[in-house]
Amino acid sequence: MTKLGFTHAMANDYLYILWKYGKIILMVLIYVDNMAITGKGISGITLFKWNLSKDFEITDLGELKFILGILVTQDHFNHLIFLNQSTYIIQVLIRFGILDTKPVSTPLAIKYGLSIS
Repeated sequence: MTKLGFTHAMANDYLYILWKYGKIILMVLIYVDNMAITGKGISGITLFKWNLSKDFEITDLGELKFILGILVTQDHFNHLIFLNQSTYIIQVLIRFGILDTKPVSTPLAIKYGLSIS
């Protein structure tokens, strides 16, 4: 990624940022063999994918819908992105055998107090 001019983000080990004149041009999130690309315009994203394809075999799956267990929904009109992990949460509940448990507002009755002894 550094060959392509990206810098490694300090906040996240998997995030690379391409800067130009002090502004973010592209951000690329990489985890194993998954990649999410975002940027100011489609031309920069297209150029990045073309440069990447010179060294790697890539498959463009189009607009991001699902990555690392997170459902991604985009509202282009209002410039919003929604992230949803309900599928992952259900898988965790199944794994621990608690999918059919009933939710309660307080797991311990209020009348019982906790003590160290």
